[in-house]
Amino acid sequence: MALRFPCEIIGWQVLPAIRKELATYLVNEKKLSRKEVSKKLGLTEAAICQYLKDKRGAGFKFSKKEKERIHSIGDSLIETKRDAGIVFLKDSCNFCTDLRKEKSLCDIHRSESNGLKNCQVCFEE
Repeated sequence: MALRFPCEIIGWQVLPAIRKELATYLVNEKKLSRKEVSKKLGLTEAAICQYLKDKRGAGFKFSKKEKERIHSIGDSLIETKRDAGIVFLKDSCNFCTDLRKEKSLCDIHRSESNGLKNCQVCFEE
């Protein structure tokens, strides 16, 4: 097993899971069309379909609190008068930074990398 960076885990597991949660929330609860959601997230309609069918983004599970935060990102995307892509980028980056600070990624990171038993990299300044 190679050393993996926390950002790799975010890129391969967390970001797809965020997109899946957002797509599900915006389509099922906020009743936006797949086309509208694809524009807001900067993705194809086919990608939205795959997120909704659990073909993408199903590998990472969020806590109730984390889901609520993702839903608030979705609400921001609906309400913004700015470019939704910029809002999504900013809010997603802040969310992932907080996941690292709250140790939500530590177990996955340790399981996918050698020598990280006592890793504190995400908490050092």
